[in-house]
Amino acid sequence: MAESVVRMRAHYAEVDRMGFLHHSNHLRWFERGREEFCRRRGAVYRELEDAGVLVVVADLEVAYRSPIRYEELADLTVALRAVGHASLVFEYALRRVEDGALAATGRTRHAFVTREGRVTRVGHDVARRLSGPELETRLGELG
Repeated sequence: MAESVVRMRAHYAEVDRMGFLHHSNHLRWFERGREEFCRRRGAVYRELEDAGVLVVVADLEVAYRSPIRYEELADLTVALRAVGHASLVFEYALRRVEDGALAATGRTRHAFVTREGRVTRVGHDVARRLSGPELETRLGELG
Protein backbone atom coordinates (compact mmCIF):
# COMPACT_ATOMS: atom_id res chain seq x y z
CA MET A 1 0.00 0.00 0.00
CA ALA A 2 0.89 3.67 0.03
CA GLU A 3 3.80 5.10 2.02
CA SER A 4 5.03 8.56 2.89
CA VAL A 5 8.28 9.69 4.54
CA VAL A 6 8.49 12.71 6.82
CA ARG A 7 11.72 14.06 8.27
CA MET A 8 11.56 15.00 11.94
CA ARG A 9 13.99 16.72 14.33
CA ALA A 10 14.13 16.08 18.08
CA HIS A 11 13.47 19.42 19.75
CA TYR A 12 14.59 20.34 23.26
CA ALA A 13 11.04 20.26 24.64
CA GLU A 14 10.63 16.69 23.33
CA VAL A 15 13.61 15.08 25.05
CA ASP A 16 13.96 13.71 28.56
CA ARG A 17 16.68 14.45 31.10
CA MET A 18 19.02 11.99 29.33
CA GLY A 19 18.65 13.94 26.10
CA PHE A 20 16.61 11.18 24.41
CA LEU A 21 13.31 11.69 22.63
CA HIS A 22 10.77 10.96 25.38
CA HIS A 23 8.76 7.80 24.72
CA SER A 24 5.46 9.71 24.70
CA ASN A 25 6.67 11.91 21.86
CA HIS A 26 7.01 8.94 19.52
CA LEU A 27 3.20 8.85 19.53
CA ARG A 28 3.03 12.56 18.71
CA TRP A 29 5.46 12.01 15.85
CA PHE A 30 3.36 9.11 14.56
CA GLU A 31 0.34 11.41 14.58
CA ARG A 32 2.17 14.21 12.77
CA GLY A 33 3.38 11.72 10.18
CA ARG A 34 -0.13 10.30 9.76
CA GLU A 35 -1.60 13.80 9.31
CA GLU A 36 1.01 14.58 6.67
CA PHE A 37 0.35 11.25 4.93
CA CYS A 38 -3.36 12.09 4.71
CA ARG A 39 -2.69 15.69 3.66
CA ARG A 40 -0.47 14.49 0.80
CA ARG A 41 -3.29 12.19 -0.32
CA GLY A 42 -5.86 15.00 -0.24
CA ALA A 43 -7.72 13.65 2.80
CA VAL A 44 -7.29 16.29 5.49
CA TYR A 45 -8.63 15.44 8.96
CA ARG A 46 -10.39 18.80 9.15
CA GLU A 47 -12.48 17.99 6.06
CA LEU A 48 -13.55 14.67 7.59
CA GLU A 49 -14.42 16.38 10.87
CA ASP A 50 -16.36 19.10 9.04
CA ALA A 51 -18.35 16.29 7.39
CA GLY A 52 -19.13 14.86 10.85
CA VAL A 53 -16.67 11.95 10.71
CA LEU A 54 -14.03 11.61 13.44
CA VAL A 55 -10.96 9.37 13.13
CA VAL A 56 -10.21 7.88 16.55
CA VAL A 57 -7.39 5.62 17.67
CA ALA A 58 -8.83 2.22 18.53
CA ASP A 59 -5.58 0.30 19.02
CA LEU A 60 -1.92 1.25 19.35
CA GLU A 61 1.42 -0.61 19.48
CA VAL A 62 4.94 0.80 19.80
CA ALA A 63 8.30 -0.97 20.01
CA TYR A 64 11.27 1.17 21.03
CA ARG A 65 14.58 0.02 19.49
CA SER A 66 17.22 2.73 19.90
CA PRO A 67 17.21 6.35 21.10
CA ILE A 68 16.89 9.54 19.14
CA ARG A 69 18.84 12.33 20.79
CA TYR A 70 18.26 16.06 20.99
CA GLU A 71 18.77 17.76 17.59
CA GLU A 72 19.02 14.44 15.71
CA LEU A 73 17.07 14.03 12.50
CA ALA A 74 14.91 10.98 11.88
CA ASP A 75 12.87 9.81 8.93
CA LEU A 76 9.42 8.53 9.78
CA THR A 77 7.92 6.18 7.21
CA VAL A 78 4.14 5.99 7.46
CA ALA A 79 2.46 3.16 5.58
CA LEU A 80 -1.25 2.63 5.17
CA ARG A 81 -1.68 -1.13 5.53
CA ALA A 82 -5.45 -1.57 5.48
CA VAL A 83 -8.55 0.41 4.59
CA GLY A 84 -11.78 -1.10 5.83
CA HIS A 85 -15.34 0.17 5.59
CA ALA A 86 -15.04 1.82 9.00
CA SER A 87 -11.34 1.61 9.88
CA LEU A 88 -7.74 2.24 8.83
CA VAL A 89 -4.47 0.59 9.88
CA PHE A 90 -1.17 2.48 9.71
CA GLU A 91 2.35 1.19 10.38
CA TYR A 92 5.35 3.34 11.28
CA ALA A 93 9.12 2.96 11.10
CA LEU A 94 11.32 5.67 12.62
CA ARG A 95 15.00 5.68 11.56
CA ARG A 96 17.83 7.99 12.54
CA VAL A 97 19.13 9.84 9.47
CA GLU A 98 22.77 9.80 10.61
CA ASP A 99 23.23 6.02 10.70
CA GLY A 100 19.92 4.58 9.48
CA ALA A 101 19.35 2.80 12.81
CA LEU A 102 15.78 1.76 13.53
CA ALA A 103 14.62 3.80 16.52
CA ALA A 104 11.00 2.65 16.80
CA THR A 105 8.22 0.82 15.02
CA GLY A 106 4.51 1.15 15.55
CA ARG A 107 1.03 0.35 14.40
CA THR A 108 -2.27 2.17 14.90
CA ARG A 109 -5.81 1.11 14.05
CA HIS A 110 -8.37 3.88 13.66
CA ALA A 111 -12.14 3.78 13.64
CA PHE A 112 -14.39 6.22 11.85
CA VAL A 113 -17.08 7.45 14.22
CA THR A 114 -19.83 10.07 14.27
CA ARG A 115 -19.74 12.98 16.68
CA GLU A 116 -22.00 10.87 18.89
CA GLY A 117 -19.35 8.13 19.01
CA ARG A 118 -21.10 5.60 16.76
CA VAL A 119 -18.98 3.67 14.26
CA THR A 120 -19.67 4.81 10.71
CA ARG A 121 -18.57 3.78 7.24
CA VAL A 122 -16.11 5.98 5.43
CA GLY A 123 -17.07 7.25 1.99
CA HIS A 124 -15.58 5.59 -1.08
CA ASP A 125 -13.94 8.87 -2.06
CA VAL A 126 -11.93 9.02 1.17
CA ALA A 127 -10.91 5.37 0.89
CA ARG A 128 -9.88 5.88 -2.76
CA ARG A 129 -7.79 8.96 -1.93
CA LEU A 130 -6.00 7.21 0.93
CA SER A 131 -5.31 3.90 -0.78
CA GLY A 132 -5.42 4.95 -4.44
CA PRO A 133 -2.48 5.02 -6.86
CA GLU A 134 0.86 4.66 -5.14
CA LEU A 135 2.04 7.85 -3.55
CA GLU A 136 5.49 8.98 -4.55
CA THR A 137 7.58 8.96 -1.40
CA ARG A 138 8.48 12.51 -0.50
CA LEU A 139 10.78 13.94 2.10
CA GLY A 140 9.57 17.01 3.92
CA GLU A 141 10.99 18.35 7.12
CA LEU A 142 8.51 19.04 9.89
CA GLY A 143 9.47 21.05 12.90
